[in-house]
Parts: sequence; C-alpha cells; structure tokens
Amino acid sequence: DVSGSIEKSRPPPVHVPEQEDGTMSEQVTNASAEEATNATQEDMDDWNQNLGDGKKKKRRKRRKKEPEAPLCIRIQVHTDGLTEALLFNVDTLAAAIKEGVHVSDNRTFLTVHTRTFRGFAAVEWLKEHAQKAMFGDKEGEEFKNPHLAKNVAMLLAQKLLAVGIMRQVTGAKDKPFDDPSSLFRFHGDDSERGPLLNCRTIWLHVARKPLEVVSELLYTAQKLVLKFPKDLSTRTEWEDLWNATSELQLVNINSLDRIGLLAFFLNCYNLVILHAHVVRGNVDGSDFQSKRASFVKDNHYMIAAYNYSLTEIEERLFCRSLRSKFAKGSDKSRAPEPRVHFALSLGCMSSPRIRVYHPGSLDEDLQRAAVEYLANNAPRNGITDSTTPEGTRVTEVVLPKIFKWYKEDFGFSRQEVLAYYASFVPRHHREEVKRVAVGNSFLIRYDHYDWSLNL
Repeated sequence: DVSGSIEKSRPPPVHVPEQEDGTMSEQVTNASAEEATNATQEDMDDWNQNLGDGKKKKRRKRRKKEPEAPLCIRIQVHTDGLTEALLFNVDTLAAAIKEGVHVSDNRTFLTVHTRTFRGFAAVEWLKEHAQKAMFGDKEGEEFKNPHLAKNVAMLLAQKLLAVGIMRQVTGAKDKPFDDPSSLFRFHGDDSERGPLLNCRTIWLHVARKPLEVVSELLYTAQKLVLKFPKDLSTRTEWEDLWNATSELQLVNINSLDRIGLLAFFLNCYNLVILHAHVVRGNVDGSDFQSKRASFVKDNHYMIAAYNYSLTEIEERLFCRSLRSKFAKGSDKSRAPEPRVHFALSLGCMSSPRIRVYHPGSLDEDLQRAAVEYLANNAPRNGITDSTTPEGTRVTEVVLPKIFKWYKEDFGFSRQEVLAYYASFVPRHHREEVKRVAVGNSFLIRYDHYDWSLNL
C-alpha cells in the first residue's frame, strides 16, 4: 500500500561539535563560511577598533534569511507491517524526468500534438526511479518489487500532474495514467498562448487558504485595471500579478462548504475574465461578440490541481449537467442560486460590475448585485401595451438579454421568469410586473446587449 502528500521539507541542520574548552571546532559549515566571506571591510575595521580601545563588545551576529524549504513529494510505503517514507524533491525530479522521457509530436486522429509524451512512458521511467529510491543498486530478486514500484510511480506521476510539472493534453480524465492513449506536455513546452493562463510559472510552495488567495488576486487585478486602463499587459505590476495567479494551482478547496465554494468559484470566474481580456482580448472589444463562445471555452485556470475553463466554472456554479438528470420543473432541476448571473461578468458594458465576494456576506452581496444590475440594465418603460395584427391586446415586457441566454435558470415558464424578475425591481414597479405575470397575456422581448469592453 502506498500514500503520498505534497509538502515543504528540508534536511535537518548540521551539528557542529564543541571542543573541550567550549570553543567551536575548526569544522565549519557552508553557511558559516559564506557568512565569513560576506563580511565587509567596514565590519572588520569596526571590530579591530573595538579591540584596540579595550572595549570588548559582542559582535552582533549576522543572520542570513533562511532559504525557503523546497517543495517535496512524500510517499509512505506500507509493506510487510513496516512503513517507509520516501521524499522526492519536485524540482530535481522534474528536471530528471524531462531528460528521461521521450518527447515528440504525436498524432490523435487528424490532430498533431506537438512536444508531447505518452503517460505510460512517464510511469515506466518513474517506476525505475522508485525502484532505485527504495532499494538503491542492490541486486537480487528480494530487492525487486515491480508491483510496489509501479504503485509508487503512479502516485508520483499524479503528484507531478497536480503541481503543474506536466499537463494532460488527451485521454481519460479520471485515471489518465491508466489510459495508454493519454498524451501529456511538460510545463516548459507549453506555449504562452496555451489555454492555461495561470501556468506560466509553477507554484512550488504551500498555498494559502483558497478564498484568501482568489480575493487578493481579484482585488489587485481590479486596482491595476483602473490604474492602467490602456497598457496594463506591458506593466511590471501585471507581470507580478500574472506570476502570483499560479498559487491557485495548489489551493485546497476540500474544506470549503457550499457557500464558500460558491464565493470562491464566482471570484475565480471574474478573475479569469479580467486576465483573459488583458492578455488575449482586443482593446475595443470590437469582435468579442463573435468570439464569446470560444473565449469562455478556451481560457483556462489550473485550480486545485484541476484545469477549469470558464464554461466548466459555470458548471460548478449552476450544476446544469446534474440538474438535467431530474424531471424538468422539479425542485432538483432548478438552478441552486440564479442570482449568481447578476455577479458573473463578461467584461462588457452590459455585464454585471465585478466585485470581490465573501462567504460571510454572500447572500446580501448577491441581492445587492441583482438589484444594481437590473436597475442599470433593465430598459426604462419596459412594459407597454400593444395590439397584435389579429386585434388582440397584449402587454410587452422587455428584459435584459441574460434572461434569454439562461432562461431555464430563472424559471420554467414565462410567468416564473417574470415573477423572478419582479422580486428585484423597485416596489412601485414590482406590483405592475406581478399583475402582468398573473394576467398571462404578455410577450417577452429582450433588450440589446452592449458588447463594448468595460473592465
């Protein structure tokens, strides 16, 4: 049996023995030797001056900042009633596997995937590496356990995938290294135009709490967009933020409750939107309308070791695939929180305003976002009476465009959609909308959507 974890770890400090008289021996560690060579001439002059004056002052100990512990993969091997811990340095292992695995252009049907390798080839290389880690260069059958070595190799491969050393290109998502057709690509071989926006660098540290990370990133992105509206992508501040987004690769979202996950992924969606527009969007947004479908599908973030497109984040927020399994109109087929639509932005003039959401105030913030969005985007005089060519009098109601795009998230009938809309409009207008919904003699028309950018 094997188990693994990702952690920061360092070897124990070197102990320097003392002589019988209490002084240190002549054995000097590398760190203390480096401290000695870093002493300036001014330091030495001060020391000599103190000695010459007869004032024996204790020299202030110069402490260098201790380097941060490297990221390691710890594998616990349980066999024959014994447990052995194997520690693999991620940087060292990544450099070695890049040299050991054959990288080439591989074809899947009509698509050529450049600079990729087979998952089973990586596992085979890691299997040999694990065998040496467990038994060294010892000969003999008693020092060979191919089944155990393969289990360790599979776990190592999964952890390297989790920390972003490699990225899956094709193959099964649930058990990618069991699929012989799975292709992978090393991080350094991914072009900057690849789908993963936050993987230009790999996060090799322990990540902070997920809501703390995404809230700080989104807040910083908003400030930079306001400060540098035209040339943000060329600013060093943006480069720093871009590198910082890689922390989301290793956040742990398993401890978040339903409200926490909702706030987290809502903030993630708006962060990816801002990031994608700055890096890949047009300044004026002239062609964004025609590219919207590919925009939300092709821009990804690695979040908690999983690759999410904007479309997949929407799925986490609205659970459409799960809801489709239940009878239409039943409680389980309804959107869990339709107000999220008034908080998700596409970065356009007709999109909701981007703000940072927190679990503790999420209900109040979503209510405020819905009221604000409908107040700003609901057309004035949106209810009018008209007569059809057949002579029938009907009431025409004009709603924002998102009620057309996501109408099943707001209700399963025209009356339900209109009643939901009425719950957010001002009181004097609410009664009129409810009266129209009860009358059932109305048409719904959708307002124009302004696609011009508004980050």
